[in-house]
Amino acid sequence: MKSKLFIIILLALFVASCTREPLPESGESEKGVGEIVTISVIISPETRVAYDDANLALSWQEGDQLRLAGYDGVTYKGSEVFTYSGTGNKFTGTPVGGATTYKAYYPGNLITLDANGNVNPLAADFWKQTQNGNGTTSHLSNKLFLSDEQANGLDQNFELILRNDIIKFDLSNLTTGPNGLGSLEKIIWTVEHTLGETRSAILDITGVSDVANLTAYLAFDPAVMMIAAGGKVTITLIGDQSYEWSKTINNAVTYTAGKRYTANVSGVWTAVKVEFSYSISTTQAGQTHEVWQKENSSFSPARLTIDWGDGTAKTIINQGQQLAKTIASHTYADPNNYIITITSNQAHHLLIKMPQITFYDGSSGDPLLTSVITPFPDMGATDFKYTFRDCRKLLTIPEDLFRYNIRATVFEGTFSMCDRLTAIPPGLFRYNTEIVNFTGCFLNCKTLTSIPANLFRYNTKTRGFDYCFRFCDNIQSIPTDLFRYNAEVGGFFACFDGLIKITTIPADLFRYNKKVLRFGYCFRNCKALTTIPTDLFSYNTNARSFRNSFEGCIKLELNPAIFPDPTANPDFFAGRVMEFDYCFTNAGSQAANPGTAPKLWLFTGGGGATGPTNWVITDCFKGVNVTNYNDIPNHWKGI
Repeated sequence: MKSKLFIIILLALFVASCTREPLPESGESEKGVGEIVTISVIISPETRVAYDDANLALSWQEGDQLRLAGYDGVTYKGSEVFTYSGTGNKFTGTPVGGATTYKAYYPGNLITLDANGNVNPLAADFWKQTQNGNGTTSHLSNKLFLSDEQANGLDQNFELILRNDIIKFDLSNLTTGPNGLGSLEKIIWTVEHTLGETRSAILDITGVSDVANLTAYLAFDPAVMMIAAGGKVTITLIGDQSYEWSKTINNAVTYTAGKRYTANVSGVWTAVKVEFSYSISTTQAGQTHEVWQKENSSFSPARLTIDWGDGTAKTIINQGQQLAKTIASHTYADPNNYIITITSNQAHHLLIKMPQITFYDGSSGDPLLTSVITPFPDMGATDFKYTFRDCRKLLTIPEDLFRYNIRATVFEGTFSMCDRLTAIPPGLFRYNTEIVNFTGCFLNCKTLTSIPANLFRYNTKTRGFDYCFRFCDNIQSIPTDLFRYNAEVGGFFACFDGLIKITTIPADLFRYNKKVLRFGYCFRNCKALTTIPTDLFSYNTNARSFRNSFEGCIKLELNPAIFPDPTANPDFFAGRVMEFDYCFTNAGSQAANPGTAPKLWLFTGGGGATGPTNWVITDCFKGVNVTNYNDIPNHWKGI
């Protein structure tokens, strides 16, 4: 088996061509049984995981690790980590007991496997990279995902294939001097994945200041960074001053795993304006619009200019000026649609640009707001609680609305009662990795029809989704992996309460949320719900409360296997004081077919025929339509 040269694709403003050549054969492998063994690992391209851009090659480095997944036939037997020996292509480690063949994954210390040997989703920060200096590549080492998924014996070569790509940015004509970039902090590469939907990859930069030309390398997932035909590509440089370059791409661009691309950019870099724009609609002459801040009093962090959008004089707020809850107000002569733009003179990337703007004054939402056009600048915000609450005319928001406020942790009730908001942008919370609370975030948003599949993909610290989509009457389905990456969640109380149009719940919806305590009211009054999947709650071994969870789901055909079988796992609820009151009240009362009730009374603590001693079960199965109704003890039926 031969290793192969790392493929290069030169992309001049994203137009590609490629070459490939063989390298010499690798040495023979060795095998040991029941002891430390040595295997031979080559790379296609030749590997790690130091990257040599001059020779377009990777090379193993001391300390590199592989994870070997062992199989006996198709049966997964476990995994072990093998470590680079420091010589040639050799790695040493301990075989997996009972395994005859293996698959290999790099980096072994970061890749994890599930109980079936499948690769778990990469950690949210897997692609986070920091380049130190101009043109350096050492940061790529642990950001390359390689694997050999052909079943090999330990006496065979493992040939790893790169599953991600590298893009080389050659950026020139950068602005230097007093008004230039200064000290560079980040490169943000943004592509329009589908028209109207963007995705971004970020490279942190250190040790680069006041340069006219810059070379930077970024490892990325090719499945994420695709460009639609007619889509826009943007490169943003965040420094003491920030600049941006963009181009519309006529033909669709996709990236093939295992390649290095080059983006040569020498065009015009435009200084990034610090503006915040939104639209309002007045319905009669003499209506007044007020600009509110979250605080009751503060001092302006910058000089602000407010353009009211009607050609009248702009309002000027000086830096350091004391501000009340209402920063400024304006009365409009005619009923019309107006765009309001607030501009800040503070461009430094480390400094706050303006006070934290809100559209909720503490008692009611802005009655005139119709759309938000640009993202909030960095306002130093840590809490977006109720920011748009009760904005009854709000129709649209931008995908990167919160992009520059990465310290924000609370999004409680942020869009609650925005009952004309038509859609949630897929990447709305992409940059807000510190969020811990989404309680009631979209409560009562009655015109929403869907939830983006990856809406919470990057919010791995989130602990609460209580009431999040409650009374969103027109949402028709729940994405399968909506909560897959939210392992810290403790509550889904009333999360989907009142979603009257959903008909099914996806399998594994809560599989990865093993810390959840509260499922109470979660699907209450989902009147069109007809089925629930097997094992829906089998992985939630800390949950205490299921009260009212399916109350009023009148078309639901109950599934007895949403919890484990009590005859096989009677102690599933052992040690927990459970709340099952009203859990299935009237469930299935109008179902096409009767379901079967889960045999909760047979679990340890369920009380059997005599009733539980410390569980709350009032009317749990009252009014249910199930085949085993006569088997349910009366005290579980409210009799």
